[in-house]
Amino acid sequence: MPHMASYSRRGAVLVATLSAVLTACGGSTGASSTSAATTSVGSSSATATPSATTAPARGVSNGATYTVTRSSAGDATADGSGRWNLVVDTITGGDPRVSEAFNSAVHASAAAQLAPVRRDADPEGTWTFDTEPQISFSRAAVSELITGLYVHVPAAHPTSSVSTVVIDSRSAKPITLGELFTDKQAGLERLSQQTKALLPTVSGVGPTPMPDEPGNAPEEANFANWIPTPAGLELHFADYQFFHGLPTITVPWSALDDLLAPGMDALRQS
Repeated sequence: MPHMASYSRRGAVLVATLSAVLTACGGSTGASSTSAATTSVGSSSATATPSATTAPARGVSNGATYTVTRSSAGDATADGSGRWNLVVDTITGGDPRVSEAFNSAVHASAAAQLAPVRRDADPEGTWTFDTEPQISFSRAAVSELITGLYVHVPAAHPTSSVSTVVIDSRSAKPITLGELFTDKQAGLERLSQQTKALLPTVSGVGPTPMPDEPGNAPEEANFANWIPTPAGLELHFADYQFFHGLPTITVPWSALDDLLAPGMDALRQS
């Protein structure tokens, strides 16, 4: 059992590190992180690859049509004990400023999930890390959800990670919670309240409403990963933020209308 205790400690450190790193890779991921993507994926060329979900052939945002390409960049550690495959959806066409900002952001987002895995992976045994993207288009934004899966053998179970990218297709800039709400702290308070009300029903875990917990505190790190949908703001929570797994809730737009910054109501429109 001493080895299992070692795996547990390392797993806890890795989860905490992933959560800290990916806070910066939620809706606020931007072109400034391009160098991280280049460093982490190595020299492997990007090639089309099948994935569990199929990327749409194209999408329309702000009246411009974009072509979607699913690609992957894989590599391995020098000793072969660790292997990874970063799969992302990128776009071409439309507004080139939007395509450039979006593509830079999704590569950086996937690379930021890999970085702590490479640094903190247990040296005993072997491991793999893979990402899975899901791109979406709305009237005013191009968004991508990227989930990661770290599998260590012989650990008890895999560890998941999540990050999101939301690029305003009108300005070609990332949409952060600060841009989404007229008052960011008031917005965080509302997201906290909605999480306490909605997550127990969706997950079937705990009382409704939830009590105050570190994971639902009105702090930006807790709500950094989100994408806009016609139904509302889709929040993606980190592994062990509440329990093992990646729970998701959708906060209806009606619960946020009074706090949205000018022009952000366009995010609800597909």
